[in-house]
Amino acid sequence: MTERQRAALLALPDSEAAVVRHHGLDAEDLAAIGTARTPATRLSYALQLCCLRYPGRHLRAGELLPAIMLEHIAEQVGVDAGAISDFARRAPTRYDQLAAIKARFGFTDLSRPARGIMMTWLETEAMAIVDGRILLDRLLDELRTRRIVIPGISVVERMAAEAMLRAETDLVAAVDDKLDADMRQRLDTLVDEKVHHRQSRLSWLREPEPRVASASLAEILEKVALIHRTGIACVPVDPLHEPRLTQFAREGVRYTAQAFQQMRASRRRVILLATLRELEATLTDAAIAMFGSLMGRAHLRARKRLEQGIAISGREGRDRLMRIATVLETVSRAARAGEDIGAALRDIVPLDMLDADAAIIRRTAAPHRDDVLSEIAAEYRTFKRAGPLFLQTLDFHGRAGTAALRNAMTVLSDLDGNWRKPLPADVPLGHVERRWHRHVMVAGKIDRTHWEMATYGALANALASGDIWVPRSRLHRSLDVLLEPSSGAALQPAFSLGDPHAWLDQRATQLDNTLRDVAQNLAGRNAALFAGGRLRFPKELKDDDAGHDEGRHLTLACYGMLPATRITDVLSQVERWTGFTRHFG
Repeated sequence: MTERQRAALLALPDSEAAVVRHHGLDAEDLAAIGTARTPATRLSYALQLCCLRYPGRHLRAGELLPAIMLEHIAEQVGVDAGAISDFARRAPTRYDQLAAIKARFGFTDLSRPARGIMMTWLETEAMAIVDGRILLDRLLDELRTRRIVIPGISVVERMAAEAMLRAETDLVAAVDDKLDADMRQRLDTLVDEKVHHRQSRLSWLREPEPRVASASLAEILEKVALIHRTGIACVPVDPLHEPRLTQFAREGVRYTAQAFQQMRASRRRVILLATLRELEATLTDAAIAMFGSLMGRAHLRARKRLEQGIAISGREGRDRLMRIATVLETVSRAARAGEDIGAALRDIVPLDMLDADAAIIRRTAAPHRDDVLSEIAAEYRTFKRAGPLFLQTLDFHGRAGTAALRNAMTVLSDLDGNWRKPLPADVPLGHVERRWHRHVMVAGKIDRTHWEMATYGALANALASGDIWVPRSRLHRSLDVLLEPSSGAALQPAFSLGDPHAWLDQRATQLDNTLRDVAQNLAGRNAALFAGGRLRFPKELKDDDAGHDEGRHLTLACYGMLPATRITDVLSQVERWTGFTRHFG
């Protein structure tokens, strides 16, 4: 921390909200303060008591006090704030007061055994905290709660640092003890083994995401499979340790293989474990995103081929119409001249071309619609190998409504892109969308290419919508997991207005008690209030009597700047905003 941050931790409150919150004095406090004889000693007593409560330290000799704090405390004590000039001219007086305050209000110093108790508490808190500043703030709050005087910022800062270090050491030892010999060997191999002479296996795992291609998807899945083979998913991790493991993962993604080799063995393995857990989630998300991009690209390419085919068909259609026009003119001319129509046609166009034109015209004239899916079969080569590998590497879960899709994914995984293996007799079809039906079912048989593409398309849509999820992913986990509160969150009790009748009864009782109190003490009231058998109240000061009040002139000036508005206009405008009268019939 900077010097300014260190000074702010134990600074005296200098705002009205902070002073009112921390430096209020109750009847017991005022009774203790009243034991001092002079106004100066009473004010010094109150100042030292408030300073021990917040910020929780001793009031230093000659320390400059914030004016708002001094005035607030002096007003409660009932002395002039100027009495601070006589504050503790004798040093023994200040020390005697401090000892009396500690004895009466239960303040203790941070010494043994209190220091050992606080260190034990601090180590427990440090397990779930990775930010030293947060831990330091909690330590200061706990010291104030337990009425332990804070000795100095350097002492508590050193305590927080020791607790953070001990928590990290305990975490490393606890996690490393859960690793067996084989897993330790596999983790060390990631650092020692080379992909080639200039790159370690760990560096290869952290390579940036490649371009969109089936080979890139296969490479990402190979990395995920390598992480799975290390067995990190079998290592149980206490949820309390998750924040610190996340911090280890942030460090691990920046370390080189050489930096890992220079660490202690236990620390290296734990940081590698945390890094691999983070990489697994990152690579899983990258694989799912790559799969969705490949499916989207397949549809874009199919649409482009369809549009190109339509454009080519349009150009050829114009040529075909010109040929038909020529044929019709020739037939008409030969018929009028009594010539042989067949010979005339053979002279201008081959009969095979006429047959082809006739077939194309009939097919074009038949009712149909252009469909992108009719061109998507050419993209199957992208998914033939990468698709089954995608299904085999990741662990997919889903809702009950996706059972047919998950069964189809199991069939695809078992086929493994091998066309020598036939489709099973009971191949799932419940997941196939309606727009795919005429492509999947052809002449009563299943078109395997379109069935596989329909399955991959349904999987991409289910992953995007959350119907299918991968537990080891970060973005594509179950919605229940994504929406559940963090471990540190706690449900707040619901606010209740309570019983309105009980509230009215309570208020009526308070009013009755107050009226009885007034009736019983009428004899002690000012007789002028009841002159003439009537209840009278003192009149307000006249303008000439209140001329010394400078604030009144400012108030009148402000009121003079406001526009004159009738109360009925104000009520009408509020009614238009709120619709109040519409609730009454």
